[in-house]
Amino acid sequence: MKPLLLFLLPFCTVINAGAQALLILPEAGNSHDLHFNPHFIQRNNIASITGQRMVKRDGQPMREQNEKYLYRFNPNGLPLYTNNSYGRPGSGSDTASTTYTYDTAGRIRRRLRNDLNGHFAYDIELDEQGRAIRETYTRVENLGTDRYNLIPGQVTEISDEHFRYETVNDSTTKKLFTNNHGLPFREQVTTTDKLGYVRRIEDRYLISNRRSRVSFRYDEKGHLVERIEQPDLDRTHTTKRTWGYDTAGNVIEGTLWHDDRAMERDEYLYDANTMQLTARLTKDLQSGVIHVVRFTTERR
Repeated sequence: MKPLLLFLLPFCTVINAGAQALLILPEAGNSHDLHFNPHFIQRNNIASITGQRMVKRDGQPMREQNEKYLYRFNPNGLPLYTNNSYGRPGSGSDTASTTYTYDTAGRIRRRLRNDLNGHFAYDIELDEQGRAIRETYTRVENLGTDRYNLIPGQVTEISDEHFRYETVNDSTTKKLFTNNHGLPFREQVTTTDKLGYVRRIEDRYLISNRRSRVSFRYDEKGHLVERIEQPDLDRTHTTKRTWGYDTAGNVIEGTLWHDDRAMERDEYLYDANTMQLTARLTKDLQSGVIHVVRFTTERR
């Protein structure tokens, strides 16, 4: 199979040294989301990163799509604003953005999402250890006519979840979810090894007793190399992602598996001089279509 990066050689180079621009994290959420390393962003004075989506189909040239991504960062390297936009610039068609607010310790306290359905806020209350103990989800009325410039009006609560934590033993912590009626509905158990690496996250919904599990495996340098998710332990279906790294720890490839069938393959490309991410290529292994996001970086 022809390497994906051959399509992007005019403006991308794979590097084999330096710091890591991306982090692959052991988490229960979407493992294909990009997590930019705050230390790399801060150290290199990066203000924003923009992405342009392109598509390559068999027998056709690479075609640019009307889909863009924008990431803005504060001086500490943390994301301040992210945006996905579709259609013509300025049209506002199918545009979604999120604005982030942090406390003085750099911990996220609010995510404000703006899309065609309105403005929605997730407000997070933390305990002394920085763990979320309450998350309130609300809709915020915009008194203005410009959907991109929020003038807050009436706030309508949609949900109000509370969390408490129990230490089961030295390697296991239980997180209990309660709804806005104060009743428990879910428990999440996180297991770490003796070095502190997260090895397993298990969820159980208390009413239905449905259970799920996400497990993690690392290489000898501590990089996450495998994530296996089983959304229902009563069924055998699994989703797996695997990653490969260069000698400096930069993620350079990834594969998505449904059970034992490879579905997608990713390649990550970096600038040889700045070590900044320049592209992520994702090949659909069933159709052969290659989806490309080309990144450009703006410094302060």
